[in-house]
Amino acid sequence: MRFLFVMLISAAAMPVAAQLPSDEPPPAVFIDCQARNCQSTHIRNEIRFVNWVRDRQDADVYVLATSQSTGGGGASYLITMTGEGRFDGDSIGIRFSTGQTSTSAEDRDILTGRIAQGLLRYAVLTSAAARVRVLSDEQSADDTVDAAPARDPWNYWVFSVRGDAQLDGESREEEQEFELELSADRVTELWIVEIAAQGSYEEQEFDLTDRTIRSIQRDWESRASVARAIADLWSVGVSANVGTSTYANQDLYARLAGLLEYSIFPYSEFSRRRATLRYSVGMRHFDYGEITVYDQLSEQRADHELALAVQFQQPWGSANVRLSGSHYLHSIRRHNLSSFVNLNVRLFRGLSLDLRGNYSRVRDQLYIPKGDATDEEVLLRRRALETGYRYGMSVG
Repeated sequence: MRFLFVMLISAAAMPVAAQLPSDEPPPAVFIDCQARNCQSTHIRNEIRFVNWVRDRQDADVYVLATSQSTGGGGASYLITMTGEGRFDGDSIGIRFSTGQTSTSAEDRDILTGRIAQGLLRYAVLTSAAARVRVLSDEQSADDTVDAAPARDPWNYWVFSVRGDAQLDGESREEEQEFELELSADRVTELWIVEIAAQGSYEEQEFDLTDRTIRSIQRDWESRASVARAIADLWSVGVSANVGTSTYANQDLYARLAGLLEYSIFPYSEFSRRRATLRYSVGMRHFDYGEITVYDQLSEQRADHELALAVQFQQPWGSANVRLSGSHYLHSIRRHNLSSFVNLNVRLFRGLSLDLRGNYSRVRDQLYIPKGDATDEEVLLRRRALETGYRYGMSVG
């Protein structure tokens, strides 16, 4: 492997008395692989001077590996090592980056090497010190993987394309669905630019005894936001989106808004934890396919929104929480309050609890068509129905 690495040697090959700083057994380590190209089996096989455990409750050292994509197409890694038990209070963080030209295997090996280097901090305080030696594998200039590219030919832009198609059928039922999504992002210390477009087409056909029912839904949306940092934890910007939805009776909808965001944690910690509070105020425009219950075929409404988003990836598990509230400025009665929670908590050895739930108080359905929905529209979900709430929940 082409990195600074720790190689095992037998205990008989080195005088134990000269190398043994302690009678403590080797560190018990639990690894949580959340990073790109992080392969826990490979890491366990390569790093053998510690005792790997399958449950965090048994660990002296908890290792959490996370990563984020960089503008140049590479990855920025963060390895957090948290000492527990006999190493309680002894924690470190290791950051490094890989370039866009590095392969998955090279990223994997670099990550493994950095984890090995970090674990030496704990191993040298135990009897494991008698079984390790640090060797520097000298690299030629041609073989070196760039830690950070000096020049980014893409100027920090990251592009992605995703598409899928689904076909199902029986003798009396057919369904086809197509989706396409495009995105382009640019993230620097001062600017965050996000552009995306997505569309979907779904068609269902049912042969009944007396007739054939066909249901078609088309939806597409494009959105963009530009934000600039004005302080360590503050940023301001603008956002815009435009689209159409047959389900929501909208031939065209659009919104232009200004936004202000505050991050409770530094942006450099986003791979492990993030908490942002965002406020936006803007103007919406609607062209409806059918006249609404408020006798409108087109309208413009000002609105504003406050949203709190929290994400954690910690030794005890993970959390994803979003709370938001919005309303149209012409009437406080036309509002929406929504919440989403996803928790994965390690309770004890071998058992974790996954909770997922959402709830919305809905009072902003300006788009509901006038007239009752047919049974076909209700059963096939071809149009949105008037409701005061939405909810969902799962436990696992």
